[in-house]
Amino acid sequence: MEWSERFRIWNHVPVKVLDIRHVIMQPGEKLQSYNLPSSAFVFTNQGEAKVMLDGYGSASGNHQVVHGGKGAVLHICCLSSTFDYYLILYKPCPGSPCTDLAGGNHNPFQQPYVFQGSDPWMILSLQERMLQLWTSGGELERMQVTGLFYQFVSEQFRQLQLAGEQQTEPDLAEQIARYIREYYCQPLSMTVMAELFHYSAHHLVRVFKRRYDCSPMEYVSRTRMQQARTLLAGTDAPIRHVAESVGYTDFYYFSRLFKKLYGETPAQFKMHAPLHKGSIPTNDMPESFIAPAKEQRYIDISDNHYQYRAWSVNDLKVSHKPTFAVSLLFSLSVLLAACGGGNTKPEAATRIVTDGFARQVEIPVEPGAVVALAYGGYMLPLGLMPAGVNQETLDQYKEEMKTVENIGAGTGSVEAISALEPDLIIIPDYLGEDVIETYEKIAPTVAVAWGGDPDVVNTLRTMGDIMGKQEEAEQWIASFDEKLQGIRDNINIKIDEGTTAISFIIRNGEVLLGGEGGTLGKLIYQDFGFAMPEQFKPYADGGTVLSMEMLVDKPADYFFTQMTDEELAAMMELFKEPVYQSIPAVKNNRIINVSRVNWNNGPYTVDRGVDALIEQVAKLQE
Repeated sequence: MEWSERFRIWNHVPVKVLDIRHVIMQPGEKLQSYNLPSSAFVFTNQGEAKVMLDGYGSASGNHQVVHGGKGAVLHICCLSSTFDYYLILYKPCPGSPCTDLAGGNHNPFQQPYVFQGSDPWMILSLQERMLQLWTSGGELERMQVTGLFYQFVSEQFRQLQLAGEQQTEPDLAEQIARYIREYYCQPLSMTVMAELFHYSAHHLVRVFKRRYDCSPMEYVSRTRMQQARTLLAGTDAPIRHVAESVGYTDFYYFSRLFKKLYGETPAQFKMHAPLHKGSIPTNDMPESFIAPAKEQRYIDISDNHYQYRAWSVNDLKVSHKPTFAVSLLFSLSVLLAACGGGNTKPEAATRIVTDGFARQVEIPVEPGAVVALAYGGYMLPLGLMPAGVNQETLDQYKEEMKTVENIGAGTGSVEAISALEPDLIIIPDYLGEDVIETYEKIAPTVAVAWGGDPDVVNTLRTMGDIMGKQEEAEQWIASFDEKLQGIRDNINIKIDEGTTAISFIIRNGEVLLGGEGGTLGKLIYQDFGFAMPEQFKPYADGGTVLSMEMLVDKPADYFFTQMTDEELAAMMELFKEPVYQSIPAVKNNRIINVSRVNWNNGPYTVDRGVDALIEQVAKLQE
């Protein structure tokens, strides 16, 4: 029977699992002439035995998959050592509209075959999970067994095809890696894998490191974190649920591992997701805009370099990865343009710059048409107008950029960017090098370390260097510094000693706590003189996710948030509930909110954000 026909029948004829057994036989024990009451799979696991099904089979039989139809005769004779096997009995459902597909000689449910599994650990893991659920006896568990059974059928067909094509058996390291990728969400340890693969843990580590340059458990962590990134970016699931779904029951351990690997907490990364449009992140910079320079409080230990990027509540950003189809379409358009002949631009003078990924990028000395993702607002103080910006930037500069082309939300459309024929594309470094690979086919692409609010000065300087407008950048910075010094000189906000405050955003029932290091954090804890509640100080670097209960259990005198109008309204409605009325900040109406759009879209909006924050705090003092 052709593979396509076999798969078609399995896809169209529903089956029912009747029983799942795990049998252990002692040396000399026999199962003689057992007539299968239904179609069945037998998987031989460990030990020595002679296994025959209607004449198919062989001695030893380790890691064999045996299939037979109803009425087939199974013989098993255990030889010199203990032998165990799994037996799954199933049948096609009678009365199915497609049951006639499996009639006559084209019935895969009756077809006998035996083969040696090329990747037995995958099959064994599925068998063990099915057996565990089956023996628990609940209807929900039986439903899960049905799903796993189809996974098992698919996996054994994959290996049966490989056996028929006489493929080389995958080496041990490949089998371990595939097992981890399949079962990363389960409790895994070297002890578990040593028992499964029948090798010592030391041998597995040595073999795996030789192939993958890391230990199996390091590979487990990386696999889990990669899946966590996918879930954080592509779903709106609470971060705690994401941690549990990839195999971590201790949320704080998960958060520490994530930050160690990616340099930011899960909360920081979640803010990059397409689901959170209209918010761009910020980085910390080693200076307070309001506080004098001598009060800098930044960590300067090299091993903790990632803390320089600690999340603050204004750290929200957008990331849309172009699909493969879009990238392919774009590549074709670039190829056709390259072959179009004559209408090419004259070559301009160029220079080399080092971007946020430490890449050496050749760019025009005087860029003409520039597409800026997230950085469009930084071009205005330089006396420049971008050729194209993303939707989020246009939303903040409706009048100033009314003649600028909209390239779409997030990372925009490659077709729209290509149509502008830019000389230069500027993107924030949080979008990743995969985005650069797409856009540098259009024009030189520079990744700039994202600054937003706290790093607005340094980021403007970087943009001035790229655009050859250093003098204009310094002029704006000087005027901004003069304004901030005036605020320092005239600030008259009285805060009693010991008055506490926290900054946060509420999303999906979780509290995304801000730290002490961002612009908002420096204003709160250094310039205004609030104290972070003692119980929150372990999370002072920001990016921590807390439960709503923490706001009640560990109340603060003031709340600083950066919510949108809709989010703020929802939060205030929530705070009407009696459980929240005891919080001093809620009870005394000490909630200060400045929307994050003021902090995240360039120097002009940062300027507005500072004004709004000072105004709101001053009003509470009246």
